[in-house]
Amino acid sequence: MTDTSPIGLDLEQQLDNVLSFITQPNSTPHSDVKADTPENTVNKALYYLKNEQPPLAAKWMRLAAMSGNHRAQFYLGLFFIKGQGVPNSVFHGAVWLSLASSQGYEPATAALTDLRKHLSTRRFKDAQCYAATLYEQIHQQQFSHLIPTTV
Repeated sequence: MTDTSPIGLDLEQQLDNVLSFITQPNSTPHSDVKADTPENTVNKALYYLKNEQPPLAAKWMRLAAMSGNHRAQFYLGLFFIKGQGVPNSVFHGAVWLSLASSQGYEPATAALTDLRKHLSTRRFKDAQCYAATLYEQIHQQQFSHLIPTTV
């Protein structure tokens, strides 16, 4: 009897098994396939951050943030404050934290309160204005299919 457990296979055979599994056609109907939701995108970004790939983490986090996900907006704000995968910018951090806070996300509100002392009143108000503009852009994207087109 041949040992077919992963431990009994040599490394090359294990790799072949993994590759054949990954490359086989998807037999699941489309209705059963898990959609790429903003929450899944946040998790993908956190995976890249955990694996020390901040530029990829920032890319995926921005996608989720632009879809309106308040958790992603919070994390993207922290990315800017820390300079992880994006330029270090307290201003842009305040913008994204303001967006998340405006949706009632408490961790963002707390972080924004702490960040407030590092920005002048003028820059803080500018960040809030920019956040409002981003909010409009995000919601225009989300509801663009409802806007009637003129012929």
